Amino acid sequence: RDKEHSGEALFVVAYGVLDYIELGARLSYQVNYYERDMQQPRGLSCGRWDGVHGLSDATIGFKAGFAPISDSDLLWLGLQNWWSFAPSTNEIVLSEDYCGRWYPPTPMWEMRRPRLSTGHTSIGVGALISFDFAEVMPSAPMRFHMNCAYNRFKQSFSMWDFRSNYDSTSYSSDDSIHVNMAFQESALDFGAALEMPTQFAIIFTEFSMRYFLDREQDNMVGYFTPGIRFITKAGAMMDVTFDLGITDFNPEYHDLGHELYQSGPVSIDDRLERSPLPLGGTNDWCVGFSLAFSSDLISERPAPTTGTVSGVVTDVETGEPVQGTVSFPGTAVPPVVSDPQTGYYTVVIPEGSVPFAVSAEGYLPASATVVIQGGQSVVKDFQLELKPSGGAIVGTVTDAETGDPVVATISFPDITDGPSVTTNAEGVYSVEVPAGTWTIKVEAEDYLPKSQPVVVGEDQTVVQNFELRPALVEGQVLRFSNIYFDVGSAQLKPESYAVLDGIVEVLLANPDARVQIAGHTDSDGSTSYNQTLSEQRASSVFTYLVNHGVPAARLTTIGFGESQPFVPNTSAANKAQNRRIEFTVLSVGR
Repeated sequence: RDKEHSGEALFVVAYGVLDYIELGARLSYQVNYYERDMQQPRGLSCGRWDGVHGLSDATIGFKAGFAPISDSDLLWLGLQNWWSFAPSTNEIVLSEDYCGRWYPPTPMWEMRRPRLSTGHTSIGVGALISFDFAEVMPSAPMRFHMNCAYNRFKQSFSMWDFRSNYDSTSYSSDDSIHVNMAFQESALDFGAALEMPTQFAIIFTEFSMRYFLDREQDNMVGYFTPGIRFITKAGAMMDVTFDLGITDFNPEYHDLGHELYQSGPVSIDDRLERSPLPLGGTNDWCVGFSLAFSSDLISERPAPTTGTVSGVVTDVETGEPVQGTVSFPGTAVPPVVSDPQTGYYTVVIPEGSVPFAVSAEGYLPASATVVIQGGQSVVKDFQLELKPSGGAIVGTVTDAETGDPVVATISFPDITDGPSVTTNAEGVYSVEVPAGTWTIKVEAEDYLPKSQPVVVGEDQTVVQNFELRPALVEGQVLRFSNIYFDVGSAQLKPESYAVLDGIVEVLLANPDARVQIAGHTDSDGSTSYNQTLSEQRASSVFTYLVNHGVPAARLTTIGFGESQPFVPNTSAANKAQNRRIEFTVLSVGR
């Protein structure tokens, strides 16, 4: 039985124009050979092999993709479009032993791989969706891809068909007829793939199917393709794949109606139904190798880490320019002075959230918080009010853990009918008070209140900032993997003291809260050893808190050993997370 051997070499280049748009081009060279079974009379005049090879086609296209979920690679959507062509003057190289079914110059390659000679043009458009399981399940580093596409192929054939007569020693032909055909047909593609990335390679498996819409039978081509991609940090890659054909394909059916013509006339429609598939039929199996390299052609410049803020300082009543000092409390940025003639100022500050404080002789101070990104320019104007008798207090109220602004109420319990103000959306407040020593009380929902004495002189402006800590909630679990112990020991390391001191501050600010201290270990060592070690470490933390002022009656300890891992013990990084101390709030009131 005859066997067909085919191969294809591809050269592909792609360029990422933007982060989400890629342009690409591909050049294809095909080789196709028949191995005959040497049944007579063919073997008398032909060798065992005949075949063709040549430039198949050139393809250009683009691909666009985006992540619909902000700051996440969980889901990616893509769109691609391509256009392929092969000139009709494409030169084909025949083997010396060529002995095809057709007369020259209409040889068999039109049957086997029509892309080699028919001067076709083809277009396609497709959609892609990718899902990264690792974004929701870190322990399952798997990615799923699925795509569908619509293709439009164009083919043309010009040939002489004939009826063959065979005897025991040779064959002859008669009733030759010249056939010209040109037609277009559509096909749908569907593909799905699952890949598992590892440190040095990506293991994947694919399923692909193409269905030709304009044919009645033998119109489907499908493959199952397992493979592996070897990757390097330098950007070089190598793919090894194995295609396994999963659909039936009868190459004798796709003979342009030659077999039907042996017994009578054949219509153009019948010949079109039996024309070769545009990209060939299904191979029984195929092995593929590819080499690739990916690199940035243009090195990215370091992102700027500073921005520029400018504006004017004016009198709120008259609009006249004011010469004032613009300072930046809590930062290393030096103060600047606004121009006395125009009130204009400008300053370069680091990106992030930066507090501004503006003061001028005879005026109440003003303050604000400016959030700026690297390379950004922001305009911030200040309007100052004339200072009344007495003094003023200005400042910010922020979350002690995140640094975010907090909307809080500022009051003065020591002053009869004292002022009460609320911070703005940036956490900034400003209040006028008589000269003297007063207690400021700061209260905010879901935060612990805080009080602070402050001394205000005549015509003096005092800057007083507050950091509030969130109030504890019953059932709340505080998890710390940065409380360190000596290896295999319950002895606390000095670098843990700062973390524990912060916990002491929170517990002292919540005088009625009761807390359970739980010790956890990784899976290294025996179960009984880890259980004992976790209990001892919880006890060490208990002792530290009590020695720093937390009543022992408010604390309990427990050890869980390795029984409750926070993440699987599959790597050194995961084990470090499992070696932890947890604080569970049992109650917050009496």
